[in-house]
Amino acid sequence: MKLAPDQKLDIREVLKDLEHYRPKRKGWTWRVRREDQQIGPFIYRNTSETLKNSIPLPSAHNFGDIDPQCDFVITTEIASGRFEDDLRRMRMAAWHGADHIMVIRTTGQSHIDGLIEGTPEGVGGVPITRKQIRASRKTLDAIEEEVGRPINFHSYVSGLAGPEIAVLFAEEGVNGAHQDPQYNVLYRDINMHRSFVDAAEAKKVMADAGILQLDGAHNANATAKEAWKATPELFVQHAVNTAYSRAAGMPPEQIALSTVPPTAPPAPKMRLDLPYAIALREMFEGYKFRAQQNTRYMEANTQEATITHVFDTLISRLTRTDVQSTITPDEGRNIPWHFNSIAGVNTARQTLMSTDGLGDLLAIRENDSLRQQVREFKERAVLFLEEIMEQGGYYASVAAGQFVDSGHYPERKADGIARDPKRGDGAGSVIQRRPDYGAPVCSHFGNNAYAVTGKRPCEAYGGCTLCDPAKIRYIDEVDPTDNVEKRLEQPRAEREVGLLRPEVEKHGDGVVCVTLFVPARQRLAEAAALEMAKHMRLENPEVISCRLMHPAEGSVFEIRGILDTAVRLEDLPVHIHKEALPDTEIESWVRPRHIHVVAATVGEDEHSVGLREILDIKHGGIEKYGFHCNYIGTSVPLERVLEVAQTTGAQAVLISTIVTHAGVHKQNMLRLHELAAERGLRSRLILIAGGTLVTDDFARECGLDAGFGRGTKGRDVASFLVEKLRAAETE
Repeated sequence: MKLAPDQKLDIREVLKDLEHYRPKRKGWTWRVRREDQQIGPFIYRNTSETLKNSIPLPSAHNFGDIDPQCDFVITTEIASGRFEDDLRRMRMAAWHGADHIMVIRTTGQSHIDGLIEGTPEGVGGVPITRKQIRASRKTLDAIEEEVGRPINFHSYVSGLAGPEIAVLFAEEGVNGAHQDPQYNVLYRDINMHRSFVDAAEAKKVMADAGILQLDGAHNANATAKEAWKATPELFVQHAVNTAYSRAAGMPPEQIALSTVPPTAPPAPKMRLDLPYAIALREMFEGYKFRAQQNTRYMEANTQEATITHVFDTLISRLTRTDVQSTITPDEGRNIPWHFNSIAGVNTARQTLMSTDGLGDLLAIRENDSLRQQVREFKERAVLFLEEIMEQGGYYASVAAGQFVDSGHYPERKADGIARDPKRGDGAGSVIQRRPDYGAPVCSHFGNNAYAVTGKRPCEAYGGCTLCDPAKIRYIDEVDPTDNVEKRLEQPRAEREVGLLRPEVEKHGDGVVCVTLFVPARQRLAEAAALEMAKHMRLENPEVISCRLMHPAEGSVFEIRGILDTAVRLEDLPVHIHKEALPDTEIESWVRPRHIHVVAATVGEDEHSVGLREILDIKHGGIEKYGFHCNYIGTSVPLERVLEVAQTTGAQAVLISTIVTHAGVHKQNMLRLHELAAERGLRSRLILIAGGTLVTDDFARECGLDAGFGRGTKGRDVASFLVEKLRAAETE
């Protein structure tokens, strides 16, 4: 399957012959790091290989549209609940620099008590079929070729089907997964013995498949009442899972600690979180680190979440991090929307690229205060672990409620999570293995009756699914009403007739978001905002964010609603956008020719801001390319404009004209053309108009050479002038 940048992802092509598809690669892949790499005008210290296809950060147009890639792997979390929509989001995220795609959360695979008939797997919380996993990997294989970088697919090996899921992931080329028996015990109340027995088998399968393992210790930070006090136990949770993983056969380079800074502003974040990060990395030297923002403090305000995300990513840059996970800034209020998933990715890469080489410029001041804090974290963790051993081990300490207690250890508040070792989901389900047990796959923890020195164990029975994918049993859709073919019926029908709807979660869901400032007391303003949304024809409007500006003066609201409107593509005006010439090409042509232009706002127009942005070097105007700009003011008569053009020998005239009563802006453009013709100047002057509602077509109808409206930059005007003047030279 091949993707083209100018064509939409075809889900039908993804599903075609899916039962025969095999992943192109298995195991985790790290970015290829580059030091002192020249990209555009800059030399970068901490980068990786650039992409074949990507979308640069918004400000990149000022630097030649460069798109340097940071040295960290960047995560995005996809959670639409429909895999066919996930695939499109994966593609968008990859173009923005994400190379670790996590599919998470709807029902909760880790909540499922056993295998579901026909769907014996769970991916990141969504009860899902092998078909859906394979479709994701097939699509990512194609996206890899499109962007030119390997992309890691990730989910969860948890719940009561952990070993089965691990085998599935190994078969289907899943590259990373969470696996932490303590997560099952503490947060899902799965029986302790069952969880750890399952984990040994799952970890061995993951190790053999090269799957990067993330633990779940960070959940204590998102659960404890005072997260910054639960940090000593996080060290212990990391240690337990890391040691257990090593015992199960997993090499250290496949073990990643999932870390979360415990606070957010207005807490003194850097003073609390940075020493914790340093202590953790020193204590677990030799392992990988995956850093993530703390979801506990994410409110409906996306700006607040984004700012905290920047600080968390700064901590990642100041300390050692291998994977920077991104949390979408709207996670605190809804299923993450398409564009907010991308916003999370861009926040991370913008922060990481802006701090490129920071370690060469400064170092964390290793003063007595910092060292004392770091040592205290370690000491409390060691004491915590010693107490566990004195209590009789992990099971006993969990039963005593020692974990996720919000007291600052060794202080206790008796509000921790307590689990009975003899109870929980799956209690009593562990069966002692017979001495002659034969494992169904080669990757297996413990004795295997089929094991023969120098041979693969499965050779005794003709091959297992890990060694011979042809033995995999492929199960297609089992639900006759809720399956991808049914879900695609409406989108396909609308696309075939050229209909287009807005969306943020699922294809054509019609969800839109509007922002309103309402100048009234908060409760009254909220009621007014909802009523205003109804007048905008939004169905089921709801407030998803309220930011108080002043108790009496007003609040800002974000309103979510359904815009049940589809537009027909064939009815839309199509304007062919011509790309501007590169800056270097414009400047190299203009500089030696000493080209003069005359510019003014005309008629009764006193608005000069827009025109000055087109001219002034400060705003990226045409001056920076070497144009000599003769700006003669506001409300200038057209006759005066042409007089100055004649005396200065200008090659172009730029006028700015706003929309006024009686169509004065149109009269100004028509009259400029007529006056230039009367004075014999029309053939040697390029006449250009600009304004809020000026369009190129409108200006040309009035006899001018071009018109520029909203969003025009100096580069657009400069490019047009160069192409027009260059063409005149060759005539």
